[in-house]
Amino acid sequence: MKKLIALILSIVSALTVFAFSACGDKEPAAERPVITVYAPDGAPALSIAKFIADGDNFGTDADVSYNVVAAANIGQVMQQGKGDIIIMPVNAASKLYAVNTENPYKMAGVITHGNLYIMSKENISLQDLKGKVVGVIGQGNVPDLTLRAVLKNANIEYEPSDTAVSGKVALKYFADGSELVPALIKGNMEIGLLPEPAANTLISRNSAYNYALDLQELYDAETKAYPQAVVMVKSSVIQSYPEIIANFGGKIASDVSWVRANTALAVDAINSVLAEGLTPSLVAANLNATVIDNCKISWQSAADAKEEVKTYINAIIDIVPQAAKAVSDDFFA
Repeated sequence: MKKLIALILSIVSALTVFAFSACGDKEPAAERPVITVYAPDGAPALSIAKFIADGDNFGTDADVSYNVVAAANIGQVMQQGKGDIIIMPVNAASKLYAVNTENPYKMAGVITHGNLYIMSKENISLQDLKGKVVGVIGQGNVPDLTLRAVLKNANIEYEPSDTAVSGKVALKYFADGSELVPALIKGNMEIGLLPEPAANTLISRNSAYNYALDLQELYDAETKAYPQAVVMVKSSVIQSYPEIIANFGGKIASDVSWVRANTALAVDAINSVLAEGLTPSLVAANLNATVIDNCKISWQSAADAKEEVKTYINAIIDIVPQAAKAVSDDFFA
């Protein structure tokens, strides 16, 4: 019996050694490449909500890591070369695209085409803004610069002021919608320039307000749009995954349709990849078909958007020279 037990133990021991040595001989599985996508919170994040929910890799053999950060921080992401695909305001992109000369970013397309509205309790025209104080968010950034470009094109004078100025539009600046909306509700301001979904939030809290003026229509009456947020992609990613741009752009329309039908899921998806400590700006209760349509999310390829982008950037530079940088054809993918 003792000999039998000894024999069994020796066989078990040999099998164990063989099993471990066999495992040790195996090569570790190759790690899948990772493509990082960054978007600022708000309408640009809505444009990729379904991608986030689905973990979409755009038909590549890579994993995709999605990240939503504060709008104020998106420029740093590009400056530091952290993101492979970055959604950001076109003026910021124009200044930063060549920051890394060895692996520059290229503009793949325009993804949002303006979501700014002048809110008022009255029906007003652009000319009616003379002699009034207009609350404006984002001093020196796209909201402010676009409004000023529109006013300049209409030969309407303006100046920064907390009080009304005869014959001019007084621009009173607020950090963001979370500051301007309460000022409008309390009656401290009567007119304000807001993006969606902050504009709808204002209406939901005070139904006397309405979308008095569409800034996109004021900028271009025909297209009712301007190139607001663009998709910047590293040159190395374009070379390694040439299919990614077409697949990305080709899915935007279905993404928007999905967001309209699944606002709660869209918000959950975005908030699941929100930067730590960032307060979400999107709330499902304040998203509806009107808001989503007003965000003007649609794909326009770099080739199709080239002239519009150049025109818009030049208009911005004409207002504040350091706010953007004129781009050549090298800017476009």
